[in-house]
Amino acid sequence: AAWYMVIKCSSISMGENMLVSVIVPIYNVSLELLHRCIESVRHQAENDVEIIIIDDGSDQNNSDLYRKICNEYCDTHYYRQTNSGPSVARNVGVEKAQGEYILFLDSDDYITDKCFEQATGIINTYRPDIVIGYTYRDLSDEGKIKHTAVDESPEKLVLDDEKEMAVLLNHMLGYEEAKYVYKNGYIGEGPCCRFFRRELFDNSLFDVIPRWSEDTLWNIELLRKCHTAVICKSRWYIYAVRKGSTVQGYRNNCYEEFMYITEKVSSVGHSIWNGNIDKGVACSVWRAIFILSRGYVFNSKNTESFGRRYQILKRAIKSTQFQNAIRLIDFHFETRRTRRIMKEILKFTMKTRLYLFTYMGIKLYVGKMS
Repeated sequence: AAWYMVIKCSSISMGENMLVSVIVPIYNVSLELLHRCIESVRHQAENDVEIIIIDDGSDQNNSDLYRKICNEYCDTHYYRQTNSGPSVARNVGVEKAQGEYILFLDSDDYITDKCFEQATGIINTYRPDIVIGYTYRDLSDEGKIKHTAVDESPEKLVLDDEKEMAVLLNHMLGYEEAKYVYKNGYIGEGPCCRFFRRELFDNSLFDVIPRWSEDTLWNIELLRKCHTAVICKSRWYIYAVRKGSTVQGYRNNCYEEFMYITEKVSSVGHSIWNGNIDKGVACSVWRAIFILSRGYVFNSKNTESFGRRYQILKRAIKSTQFQNAIRLIDFHFETRRTRRIMKEILKFTMKTRLYLFTYMGIKLYVGKMS
């Protein structure tokens, strides 16, 4: 890959310790969204914050504009790589980061007003390995900062043993724990909306093979290294859902990605955590079938025959890791009765290998993407 850097003006010398490095991978995102992303950090962050922009091989015209935008901000550094995916971009950002803590922020998302104030307050008080806030999913994104309200005096949960870390990881993977449920957001299994101590990345970078859920693998391995984590029940991160994103868009190699990620999540999760997160792993593998369905099987851009799409879904359900997930999956945490019934019906058809009913049920569940 060809790398280059635009040197930025900075109110902090590189020899000083910086508290937070914000890493932002970008790939042909609109200027409006990139401005929104950067501004959400700059208007609330103090001088001990740097923003690292990793351009993942965007079109040259876009790259030129991105460099121009970055030149408008102090403490913002721009790097470019040939297109290699978000995991490679994040790994490069980690290598370049000068901060004691690292925050990942996707270029089409943004953070809320009190995110840095509340996070740095927790860091200064507890000095934890990870500080975790809550994400809000905006399904009607308009390219504006619309969500800014946060809890002024949020509840804080301190975790300092392996058992609690396993409960948290199960929750992140989909097997919900009541004490981590928050009405104004959720804790995702990705890397965003959390501040990581820089040392956690030593020998723990992102898996660069899959194109989705690679951050799930990383979380499974990373949390085992943590001694302390603090969860702040406040909405810090706005996940702006756009059509055409990595998870939303069509990918013709989605089945291969499904097989790779579900096998890795199952084997790594069980071996590292000695079976303590198997229910969470089952939930994660269960969700993967719907990503496969949206990204390939029922995606409107898929022009292959019904027979071909049916066989792909059938093979995915018959895989060892998915059959193990069906055996272990538990929907008792599901509070929405209609959703729980639908999931139980799908579980029954999968377990009894009524694949045609499963196919139609999943199609009804996820809908056909436009």
